[in-house]
Amino acid sequence: MHAATLFAALSAVGLGWALAVGDLTYRYVASWASSGTPLPYRIGAIWAGPSGALLVWAVALGLGASVGAATLRRGSALRAWTVALLALLLLAVLAMACLDTNPFTRLPFPPDDGRGLPLEWMRPVALLQMPVGYAAMALLAVPSVMTVMGALGRERWRADARRWAQVSWAFALLAMLLDWRRRYGDAAWATDWQWAPVHAGTAFAWAGASLLVLATRRAWRTEAAVIAGFAAFTLGLVGITLRRAAGWAGVHDVAATGTGRAVAWVALLLVAAFAVEGLLRTRTAGGVRARALRVVHAASLVATAALLASGFVRTAEVALREGGRAAVADRFGTAWTLSLEGVSTVGREAVVANVVAVRAAVKGRARAFVAAEVRSLYAADGRGPVDQVEVSGLSADLAQDLRIDVREANTADAILTVRFIPGVTWLWLAGLAAAIAAFAAAFAAPPATEDA
Repeated sequence: MHAATLFAALSAVGLGWALAVGDLTYRYVASWASSGTPLPYRIGAIWAGPSGALLVWAVALGLGASVGAATLRRGSALRAWTVALLALLLLAVLAMACLDTNPFTRLPFPPDDGRGLPLEWMRPVALLQMPVGYAAMALLAVPSVMTVMGALGRERWRADARRWAQVSWAFALLAMLLDWRRRYGDAAWATDWQWAPVHAGTAFAWAGASLLVLATRRAWRTEAAVIAGFAAFTLGLVGITLRRAAGWAGVHDVAATGTGRAVAWVALLLVAAFAVEGLLRTRTAGGVRARALRVVHAASLVATAALLASGFVRTAEVALREGGRAAVADRFGTAWTLSLEGVSTVGREAVVANVVAVRAAVKGRARAFVAAEVRSLYAADGRGPVDQVEVSGLSADLAQDLRIDVREANTADAILTVRFIPGVTWLWLAGLAAAIAAFAAAFAAPPATEDA
């Protein structure tokens, strides 16, 4: 397992090097990189295509299996079966990478330049979003296998499986936060960015990790623990499949339906109920681990409340000329004055952006300077834009965020969509606090009286 992980990592490094130097003899490099793509995004293209993503998944799974095996008692049956089953899964992933979608396929005649990355992926948050999501869904396999094999065996297993369930839960939560943050700044997801983790698959991994945390925290019967392990493993595979398939195309339609909203409300209420139950259960417990778990439950409750609050958006459409002003009321009834400071066109090589700068003031005092933009990607032959993405202008505050999207922009005027979204900052803060506390709880020593 250690050797397989090492060679998979070396393969990923080799693919990253080919992307960095622009070796267009590889089909993968020609498909996902170009001379105009900045170096960080060329390297990040490792996980952009299906075959490269498969290699990243293999590396993350191998690392999780190697480290997970090292944490189990040497010579135990649990360690042997965990490594064996994870090795079979890694073998299947590597077989697909070698025989189905090999990222090292050569071209008979290399092109003059590559196609490059889609424009929406050329954002700093995307460099973290993709690998963290793959790591979260790959690591979920480790506690899933531990739970199944531990429940079927006779050795102590709950403490080890619980630790890895909490680690995968924290990784999945970080991946969900990055999915939310990326889509939050995308004008195409302005009304349903809360569904981004479903689109990217990380919500399924988080649900599976949550199920494993429950199964390992309580003394479930053998049958229930085995079912929980298989269900969590399946949810992780569903998430991986959705991410490699570029997401579920119908998520926007589901988010706009009554059924989709009802499912979201039920899911959030369940999360809130489990968070309250966890707070009540650990309120009198002492120790580092118990305090970390209280932070997890409290932060999860705050994040759930913030996600609910963010659905109550105040929206307004304004048309402004350069130097002109417009008055808009926010969710709390406060009047804001928006002034158009200017419309500019900036660009570098093939990427050109129309930037709209807006100054916001409340009661005559400046509160924010927001720049929204429309980015266009032009082909080398001088034709019209081949790709376009709208990036929102954001100004964050503890109470609410001011978000501005460009509907139309000319040389001296613009039509803007203005949104006041309450509570979003608390989602980022509480989610990050919950993830950090979950890591702390995973690696803290459990009480001596706790059932292992």
